[in-house]
Amino acid sequence: MWKLTSPYQKLTLSVYQDHEEGLYYSLEAGERTVIAQSRLGMATSLGDLLSGYRFVKREEASISERYSLPVSKKAVYSNEANELMLLFEVNGLDAALCFRLFEDGLAFRYTIRGEHRQPLRIYGEYTDFAFPKTYGDMWLQDWVNTYEGTYNRCSWETAGRRDYGMPALLHSAEDSRWVMITEAGILNTGGSYCSSHLQTEAAGRMKIAFAPEQLEPMKGELPFETPWRIVTVSESLDELVNSTINYNLNPPCDWEDTSWIKPARSIWSWWAFENGAQLYSEQKRYVDFAAAMGFEAITVDAGWDDSWVKDLCDYGRERNVDVWLWSDMQAIDTLEKAQEKIPRWAQWGVVGLKVDFFMNDSQHTMWQYNMIADIMTAHKLMINFHGSTKPAGEGRTYPNIMTAEGILGLEHYKWSGLPHAVHNCTVPFTRNVVGPMDYTVTGFSNVNRNTTQAHQLALAVVFDSGVQHFADSIYTYEPWIGTEYIRRLPAKFDSVKVLSGFPGDHAVLMRSVEREWFVGGIVTSARSVTVPLDFLPDNQYRVEIFRDGKNGDTLKKEVRFLTNKDSLSLQVLDNGGFSLYISDAELPLKSGVHGGYMDADAQTYSSLAAVLHGTADRTDCENAMEGSAVRLGSSGELIFGGITADREGRHTLRLFYLSAQPSSLHVSVNGGEPQMFRLESSGGDEVVRTSDIVVTLKKGNNTILLRRSGADDPAPIIDRVRIIGWAPHKDTYYSAEEGILAGGASLCHVDASSSLQKAVGIGRGGSLTFDAVMADADGDYILTLDYYSGENRALLIAVNDEPSIRSVLFNTGGWGPARWDISGIKEVRIRLRKGANRIKLYHDEELAPEVGRIGVRLEMLEVKS
Repeated sequence: MWKLTSPYQKLTLSVYQDHEEGLYYSLEAGERTVIAQSRLGMATSLGDLLSGYRFVKREEASISERYSLPVSKKAVYSNEANELMLLFEVNGLDAALCFRLFEDGLAFRYTIRGEHRQPLRIYGEYTDFAFPKTYGDMWLQDWVNTYEGTYNRCSWETAGRRDYGMPALLHSAEDSRWVMITEAGILNTGGSYCSSHLQTEAAGRMKIAFAPEQLEPMKGELPFETPWRIVTVSESLDELVNSTINYNLNPPCDWEDTSWIKPARSIWSWWAFENGAQLYSEQKRYVDFAAAMGFEAITVDAGWDDSWVKDLCDYGRERNVDVWLWSDMQAIDTLEKAQEKIPRWAQWGVVGLKVDFFMNDSQHTMWQYNMIADIMTAHKLMINFHGSTKPAGEGRTYPNIMTAEGILGLEHYKWSGLPHAVHNCTVPFTRNVVGPMDYTVTGFSNVNRNTTQAHQLALAVVFDSGVQHFADSIYTYEPWIGTEYIRRLPAKFDSVKVLSGFPGDHAVLMRSVEREWFVGGIVTSARSVTVPLDFLPDNQYRVEIFRDGKNGDTLKKEVRFLTNKDSLSLQVLDNGGFSLYISDAELPLKSGVHGGYMDADAQTYSSLAAVLHGTADRTDCENAMEGSAVRLGSSGELIFGGITADREGRHTLRLFYLSAQPSSLHVSVNGGEPQMFRLESSGGDEVVRTSDIVVTLKKGNNTILLRRSGADDPAPIIDRVRIIGWAPHKDTYYSAEEGILAGGASLCHVDASSSLQKAVGIGRGGSLTFDAVMADADGDYILTLDYYSGENRALLIAVNDEPSIRSVLFNTGGWGPARWDISGIKEVRIRLRKGANRIKLYHDEELAPEVGRIGVRLEMLEVKS
C-alpha cells in the first residue's frame, strides 16, 4: 500500500493492489471515508491495463505556487499539493499513475511511456468512484451534449444506472461535506482525449464513460497522458465555490502579454430580438447605449453582415465599446476555414468570438476546440465557446477563454418553461464551480418569466462570467431602476464568498472589488433572509438595496447607512431575490460617451405634468419614474405642452410606456395630422419599455398629443416622454411591384387577407431588379431588405457594376414551423452614386428569400439637422 497526505494533513490517499496486482485507491478526510475502495486502470491496444501491475518505484514532489488570471473568480489562485507518482511495469509497458492531493481534493491521471510516437488506441477506462452510504444526496445532470440541463436532486436509488454529465455534486448527511466529481485538461492537449462523463452503478458507484459521439477507439501515440480525474472535498459551499483544483492542474499560458484580455459587461440583442444582429442600425444603438452606461462591450450574434462589421467596430472603438462577434463552429471547423476567416475578423477590429454549436464531446471535437483557440489566440481574440462542453480549467492555459456556455441559461425561455428558480439556486454550486458560465443574465421582459425582477438582477452577482452578457434589450434596461445596479458592477471581481446557500433552495453570494461589495441573493420560496455584514471592515457604509416590490414585476430601491455590526433582514417573494451595493462613499454611476441613440441633448417630460383629457387618469405604478403614470383608457388624451426645440427639424420622441399586450397610439404634433404607431408588449402591465418615434418639431415651443388609436387595441400606460435632438436618417422605399421581375420570379400576396405583395421565385435564375434607386450624393448607404423566409437563405446583391455582395438572410419565423408570411429585415452596406442606381437581387444556384420591398438610407455619423 502507498499513502499520501495533503499539505496540512486534511486528506489522506491510499493506493493498494489486490491479489491479481490490480490497482485501487481510497480517500479519507480525517477519520471519515470520502471515496471507498475504487478501481483504477485502462483498456488499450497495447494491453488491458486492469491487472498485473508490477511496482517499479515511487516519486514524490510538493507543489506550492500562487498565480493570477485576467479572468478569475478571485484575485489570487493558490496551488498547493503533494504529488505521488507510482511507476509500474504492466504488459511490457511502462505505466504510471500520478496523484496530486490538495487540501480540498484529489486528482489523478494515467501515463503510458514507451517507444516514442508508437501508435496507441484507448478503448476505455476502468476508473470508478465508490461512495460510502452517507453520500446519498446528489445533484446530477442527465447527460446531454450541450450540458444544457438541470442538475436534479436525487438519491442513488432514483439515479438508477444512467449517464450523467460532469460536474456531479454529492453531500454527506453525516458530516455535511460536499464532494464534486469532474475532470481537467481536455481542450488544451491537441485532441488527445475525448471529454468524459459519468455512469452511475449499483451500490453507490460512478464510473468514467467516454463521449457517445466517440464511435471508435481514441487514437494517440506514446508517451501518452489522460486528463485528470478530480474529487473535490469541501467542508462548506464557500470552500467548494472557491476551489480552483481544475485550474491548478492545467499548465500556465506560455505568452507574456495578456493586456488585450478584457473582462466585460456586454449587452446583446439576440435574446429580445433574435434577428437584431441583421440590422446595422440596431447594433449601433446598442453601442450607443453601452457607451452611455459605461459598459465595456456588445456582442453581435447570428445574422451580422460582412459589409458593415468593420464600420461597427470602428464606431464602437471611438466610444470605448468593444465588439464581439458570433460564429457557428461549422464555419471554422477545419484548419483551412479557421485560418481564412479568423484573421479577417480580427482585422475588422473584433475583440472576441462567440463560437457556437459544438454539441459533441468526441476526441476530434476536442481537437477543434484546441485548433480554434490557438488561431484566435495568435490573433489576440478573446473566446466564448457556446453549445459547448463543460470547462475543465483550460482558462489557465488560455486566459482569453472568458466564458463558456455548457449551462441551461436564459435562452431556454424561448422554447420552454426553464430555467426556474430551483435551477438558478443549484448551478452556483455545480456548473459555475468549474468555470465561468455564459448563462446570459437579467432578462425580465418575457411573458413566461417565472422569477421576479429582483431575482433576475441578483443573477449578475450570483453567477460568474468573464464576459457577463445581459440578456434583455436596451429598450427595457433604459427605464429600469435595476440598470443602476448593473452600471455599478465591475467587469471583474477580486473575491467571492458564499454567505448562505443550499443547492436548489437559495444562494446568497458576495463578490468584491477594492472598496466595493456586491451581494446577490436568490430563493425558491418566500422567506425573510438575514444578511450579516460582518464581512466588511470597520466603517460606516452606504448600502443600496434592490429588492422585490409588491409582486414579481416590480423592483424597489432603497438606501441605508450601516456598519459591519449590523445585519440586513429582507423579505423575499417566491422565486425572488435581492441585490446589495455597498461602498464607503457615494460613488458616481459608471458612464461614458453620450451620442447618437443616447444623445445627451435630451429633455424628459413626466406624464404627471401633462394635461389629461377624457378617460386618461393617473395610476399607481412602482416601476414608473415617479411611482405613478397615466392610463389613457378608452378615450383618453395626454397633452405635453411646452416641449422646446432649439431648431426646426427631425427629432426623436422616446416614449416610456407599460403594456402587457401589443398596443398602439395616435401621435399628433402641434395640431397636425395624427400618425398611428404600433407598440410592442413591454413584458407586463408594470414593466416599462421605450419606443422611438421620429417627429418634426418647430423651433421654440411645441405640443404633442397622445391618444389611444382604436377601440380594438389596448391602451398603453404612459410614464414619460423624452425629446432627443438626434434622429436617424429617413429611408426611401421601393416596393416589389416597382421592380423588374425576370427568370421566373413573380408577385404574390403575402397571405390571403393581406394587400401586401412580395416577389417570389428569386434565385436559381429568378431575379428582382430596381433600375432607378435614387441617391442625392455619392456615398455609403444602408440597403434595407424587407423579406420573408422560412429558413436561412443567401441572396446576391448587385449594385450598378460593382461585384455582387453575398448576404445570408435568416429565418423570419422564429422557433416554430417554417413560415413565409412573417416579415424580417436585413441591412447591408452598399455604395451608391448620385442620381439613379440599379440594384439587382438574385442567386444563380440557390433559392433566395422572398422580398417585399427595399429601402435605402444615407449612412454616416448621425448629426442634428
